[in-house]
Amino acid sequence: MMKSILLSIAFVFPSLALYAQHPDTLTLANAVRMAVQTAPGAHAAAAGVDAAKAHLKETDSYVYPQINGDANYTRIDPVITLSIPMNGQLQSFSTMPNDNYNGNLNVQQLITTFGRERANERVAESGIQTAEDNLRQSQTLAAYQTVQTYYALLTTDEAIHVEQDQLTVLKENLGITEQRVKQGTATSLDPLSVQVRISTIQSQIADLTSSRRKQESQLRRLTGLAPGSPVNVTRATLGEALPEQLDTLHAIAERQRTEIQLAKDAMQTARFQIEAARSSNNPVLSANVAGGVKDGYLPNLTDPKLNWAGTVSLHVPLFDGGRVSSQVDQADANYRAAQARLEDAERGVENDIEQALADLEASRSRLELTKVQIDQAKQAFDVAQVRYKNGAATNLDVLTAQQALEASQLQQAQLMYAYELSEYNLNRAVGTKVW
Repeated sequence: MMKSILLSIAFVFPSLALYAQHPDTLTLANAVRMAVQTAPGAHAAAAGVDAAKAHLKETDSYVYPQINGDANYTRIDPVITLSIPMNGQLQSFSTMPNDNYNGNLNVQQLITTFGRERANERVAESGIQTAEDNLRQSQTLAAYQTVQTYYALLTTDEAIHVEQDQLTVLKENLGITEQRVKQGTATSLDPLSVQVRISTIQSQIADLTSSRRKQESQLRRLTGLAPGSPVNVTRATLGEALPEQLDTLHAIAERQRTEIQLAKDAMQTARFQIEAARSSNNPVLSANVAGGVKDGYLPNLTDPKLNWAGTVSLHVPLFDGGRVSSQVDQADANYRAAQARLEDAERGVENDIEQALADLEASRSRLELTKVQIDQAKQAFDVAQVRYKNGAATNLDVLTAQQALEASQLQQAQLMYAYELSEYNLNRAVGTKVW
């Protein structure tokens, strides 16, 4: 069905083939890729991923040995001196040296926290998943904003083309009416009516051209193109169509839609935070070894000597004033809030799918009808022109038929791209990655 629609459109609008031949054409695939790569929001989200990974490394660092080096010098003056008689003489001894040196290396190793560190690691790992899903959501937003703007440009280009074709037809009709005025078979009102219609279409072309410049500017902003860069667009090749059964689409969205994934991430993080809060009062077993060189040892107080000390310690929290209980309650409340947000996200996605599917079906039905309308409008216009040339119809009949043909062609241009955009909107509703 979709192929037959697109083939009929390509037959009615041969100008579409010309767009693809333009040397400076920006394809939709390239535009989306550029938008995803250059979007500031995606860059910020990518930095968020790096920050989350760094946080995990910070959490892991506590299980490795912590090594510190210290050195100090102290000058003491005066120092206590003792005089002791030895061998009939008084010998003087200092209780400490005037110059005190101390250098040591301290190694502290966490032996176990009885599950506390692993709980914190899971919270950090969940943070990475959330950051990655945030990145994909930013990329998705940039991609589909680009698709919307790109198709707006396509629609405007086709509308300009239709108006230019009609302008050419009207100028031909103007020549005919002017010739008939000279022959005395028409009044001066006929060319004036055509000239008014020409001016109207020229005004519409000017409005469309202004709209196109704004759309170009928006597309340049999304894709990171330099200001003033020419933007020529071409029709995209649609990928494989999605199934149109609601159950199937909901199942796809459950796996792909970033809003649902982020809500699930929040639930998982909250669950891990509950575990981390419950384990924060677990005992901590650690070992510490310190060794170095210092003076001040008898009998030669000024001689530096090697020294070391080792300690194994167990820290057992006994009373925290209800802190851990409050942390658990807070994490549990966050978990319930995440559950509610997940339900809201699932309802929102279901609504998006149903609306996108309804728009797709409506666009398809209306597009099938426009081909018949254009054929009928073109036949009516051809008949009106022939009858006008033979004096059996008025110039108003020709203008009315021409306006009807123009309206039909403009409607088909709009519906053609509305149908394709509906396909993209359905993909967006289920979270399809289009870059």
